[in-house]
Amino acid sequence: MKKKRVWSLALLMGIGILAGCGNNSTSSDRAATAADRTTEGENAQTASKGDYPKGPVTIVVPYGAGGGTDLFCRVVADKMSQTLGTSFEVTNLTGGGGTIGATDVANAQPDGYKLGFCISAPLAVMPLYGETSYQLEDCQTICGAYSTLNVLAVSADSPIQNVEDLVAYIEENNGALSYGGSGTGNIQHLTIEEWFQQAGTKDWNMTCVAYTDGDSAEAVALMSGEVPFAIMQSQGVKSYVEDNSLRVLMVFGEEQPKWMKDQGLDIPTTKDLGYSCTIAPLIGFWGPKGISQEVIDTISNAFYEATKDPETQKAIENLGLEFDYRTAEEYQKALEDLEPVAEELLKQLGMIDG
Repeated sequence: MKKKRVWSLALLMGIGILAGCGNNSTSSDRAATAADRTTEGENAQTASKGDYPKGPVTIVVPYGAGGGTDLFCRVVADKMSQTLGTSFEVTNLTGGGGTIGATDVANAQPDGYKLGFCISAPLAVMPLYGETSYQLEDCQTICGAYSTLNVLAVSADSPIQNVEDLVAYIEENNGALSYGGSGTGNIQHLTIEEWFQQAGTKDWNMTCVAYTDGDSAEAVALMSGEVPFAIMQSQGVKSYVEDNSLRVLMVFGEEQPKWMKDQGLDIPTTKDLGYSCTIAPLIGFWGPKGISQEVIDTISNAFYEATKDPETQKAIENLGLEFDYRTAEEYQKALEDLEPVAEELLKQLGMIDG
C-alpha cells in the first residue's frame, strides 16, 4: 500500500516506544523478562520494613470512575493494601485531558503519600502544549503497570469489511470524513493520525468527533451510524465484538491482545499490514520529583507482587487487560522516547508551533 510521505527517522523508528507498537519485544518476551525479575520483587513486605508507608496512600487517577484505568488501579490497589498493611485509596480527579489530576500529583509533597496512576499522555504529551505547570522532568516514575492497544472498529452491519475497504471509502470521500475517538491531541488521536499519514495516497483531512464518555459512547455512535468508524481501546470494544455489535478491522500494534487470541479472531495488526505504529498507551505509577528510592522500591515491588496473585490476575483478565510490568527506569525511558515523537506529530498536525 502506498505510503503518503517520508517520515523523519525518529518518527519511523519510534525508538522502541511503549508496549505493542514499534517495539521488537513481544508480550512473550516481556513475560520472560518479568519472570527473571522475581527476585527483585520477591517480597514487598521485606522492602517496606523501613518507615514507609506509615499510613494511607492516595492514588490519583485523572479519569472518571468505572473506566479501564480506574478499575485496573482499584484491583491492584486492593492487593497492595493487603501486602503492605495500609490502605491505598483511589481518588478520581478529572479534567484537562488528565492534566488536572497530574498537576495535583506533580505539586504534592514528595513523601510518597500521594501518587499518580495514569496513561502516558498527561506526563509526556499534554505538557507539549505549554499549558501545564509541570513538565515530564517534574515527575518521578515508579513502575509501568499495563499497556493497552487501540483498534479500528466499525458497526457489525457496516459494508466496510476490512482496512482496504476503509481506505477506499475514505479516498472516495476525498479524505474528508468524521470518525469517532476519545478526543484530539491525545495518544489515541496521535495513533490514528500517524496511520492516516501512511494509509492515504493523498492528503486526508479527517475530523475527530470526541466521545469523552468513553468507548461505550463510541460504540453507540457506530451502531447508530453517527460515525462510520472509530478508534477505540481493545478492552472497551471486547463486549461489543462478543455480542456481534461491532467489528474490529485492525489492531494498532505488533500483536493482538490476549482476549482476541483466546477467541481465535482473525484480525490483522498494523505490523501485519505493513504500517508503522510508534505510539501506544502505557499506564503506570508515578509521583512528584523527589520521592525517595524507598518509596519507589516499596510501591514497585508491591505492584509486582500483585501481578503474581492468581485472583488479581483473573480480575485483570476479566477487564480485558494484561499486566506489563516495567521498572522505574524502563517506564521513564518509554516516556522520554515518546515525548519527541509526539512533539513532531503535533507540529505536523499544526496543534503546536513548528
